[in-house]
Amino acid sequence: MIKNKKILNHLALGVAAAFLAINIGLLVWYLFIEYQPEFHSDSAVKVLLAREIFDTKDYFPNDWNYINNDLFVFFGHTFIIPLLGFMPAGFTVHAISGLIFSVLLLSAIWFISGITNLSLARRIFIVAVAAAGVSSFMAENLYGQVSYGFDVTVCCYLIVFAWKFFKSNGKFAVVWGAVFFLLVTLVYWENPQRATISYGLPFLAAVCWLLWMGNAVGRHKLWQALAIFFMGIGIGASLHFYTLSGVINILTVGNALWLPYKLMLKNLSLVPLGVLSIFGGFPTPGKPMVSSTGVYEALRLAVAVITTLLVPWAVYKAFRYADDGMKFFGGFAVMAFAGVFFIYITTTLADMSDPVQSARYLVPSLFLGFITLLMSPIDRVRSPLPAIGMTFMIVFYLVNGYLVYHSSPKERAEMAWGQPGQYHMQLQDLVDFLVANKLEYGYATYWNAGVVSVLSDEKSLVRQISIKNGIPVPVRHLSSNRWYRPSAWHGETFLLLTNEEAKHIKWDALEAYNVEPIRHYAIKDFEIYVFKDNLANHLPGWDTRFETPFKFVMNEHASKQIGHFDKEERVLVAEQGESGALHYGPYIKVDPGHYKVSFDILAAHNPAGAVRLDVVGNEGKMYAETMLTASEHPQPLYFTLDKAQIMEFRVWASGNERLVLKGITIERLPSANAQ
Repeated sequence: MIKNKKILNHLALGVAAAFLAINIGLLVWYLFIEYQPEFHSDSAVKVLLAREIFDTKDYFPNDWNYINNDLFVFFGHTFIIPLLGFMPAGFTVHAISGLIFSVLLLSAIWFISGITNLSLARRIFIVAVAAAGVSSFMAENLYGQVSYGFDVTVCCYLIVFAWKFFKSNGKFAVVWGAVFFLLVTLVYWENPQRATISYGLPFLAAVCWLLWMGNAVGRHKLWQALAIFFMGIGIGASLHFYTLSGVINILTVGNALWLPYKLMLKNLSLVPLGVLSIFGGFPTPGKPMVSSTGVYEALRLAVAVITTLLVPWAVYKAFRYADDGMKFFGGFAVMAFAGVFFIYITTTLADMSDPVQSARYLVPSLFLGFITLLMSPIDRVRSPLPAIGMTFMIVFYLVNGYLVYHSSPKERAEMAWGQPGQYHMQLQDLVDFLVANKLEYGYATYWNAGVVSVLSDEKSLVRQISIKNGIPVPVRHLSSNRWYRPSAWHGETFLLLTNEEAKHIKWDALEAYNVEPIRHYAIKDFEIYVFKDNLANHLPGWDTRFETPFKFVMNEHASKQIGHFDKEERVLVAEQGESGALHYGPYIKVDPGHYKVSFDILAAHNPAGAVRLDVVGNEGKMYAETMLTASEHPQPLYFTLDKAQIMEFRVWASGNERLVLKGITIERLPSANAQ
């Protein structure tokens, strides 16, 4: 009997090791091959940031636009930076970074499984299941894009380091306490608000649960851990605000707003759809059920339902185990889900017009719950139904790795997951076309910009823009201001647009800025317009430093209260008797420095005053102003900024005389010439 048990244990160990090796191999194949058609501009950000850091030799580049107070302190770009000394910032370095983070994540799961008394074979099986990806949705978020895989990795290592500290004494306690402190400091350095929701509150809840229930750890160790934790928060948050003060930060969706109750209830009703999708239970609409694919998708849906039901059961059971490790892990997982779930349901954080894609916010906490389930005892006697369900689930996910990784890009296309335009399966053909035609520097909307830069191995650099009033304007979030300066590129540039986007371009408005294409290409559903030089030389609001003088020409979109636009002369005109703002705006960002603004305006003489000119910042501060009784040539105003501002150049007609505004020119001045 003992001999047979040993044979079975060795057999289980061998089977587990084999599945682990196979699934890790499939994961590597996914990262380097299968993920490429699914690769998108959000994934490309880490590569672009790494290039910016490498080129500027600054880990927190001054010209990079961070969003929502998120600092990239330790992330996927960290491992890419050293590779750029001998490799292009292309897809391969992204895959290498993804592989490193995948190893960190799987290692974290291995260590988490060691905080309780599981057999070696069981622990290997758990890691093997995780390495299989679970679902295409989970695989993209954990391993492909990495973003939420990073959150899971941090959660697991926080638990592991704290647990090691709980269980050690002497110098080992000092070592584990120091590692735990460094990790807390790191995550709070990145974003204290996000860290509190994702890691802080779950850790506090888990420790408080152990204190409340009584445990073998020792209350003094728990209080010591809390002291270390709060020290890490204090130093990490201080580093965050210090670093943030020296970089550019843009708020986008960071400020979540409360929803009315009706929308909260609607969000709540859509949660099951998102959760089932995370676990792979989303059959392809329109596909026949009675087919090999239909049967497979039915099995997948059944497993997703089973998993969705068993995860809360497993977490609940974790609270009741005598094992302190499971109590600690279970408490952390519950609060990790509760905090995100509350914000997810009650605020504008999640865009529930796409409940599947928005479910990504739940991925880390649900995955922790999934790992809790995999660690739960399989009791065939006391809990036969859960035991059967767990066995079926584990076997299915264990053998499903190939289909998960191979079908992931296809499912993205068929299900239309993500934002419109996020996933485009024809991009490699487009990249090959750009490279073949030596189109080396251009501009495109967000989802077609960074991804092309990376997939082309930087042979065709494409910077992100949007179309506003028919004119391309920079999209600065998660991009560098350096990209939009005339000095960034000398020579031909191009504008890459989809057929639909091209319809929104107003070519007459571009011609007013001396922008006219010299060549045009069409490939599939893309239009490519080539220009003789850099668009940044001509278009308003691109170069925030204004290293060369820039003239804002007048057009029908110019902001005004009175007057009219003369299409033939391309000027703004206020007739005598019209009083008010002939021009306000253009609401452009201007970097710190000394500047001269010249108003090219014509006004007949009137001793009572013909026109008032001023320069105002977005905080309402008046930087310069003058009242003119007449004007026959450009009128200069000088101002100095000590920090970046959104600036407005205003022309106020008194109504005493007819005014003609031809344009407004801004130029940067050296300090010695500032007036």
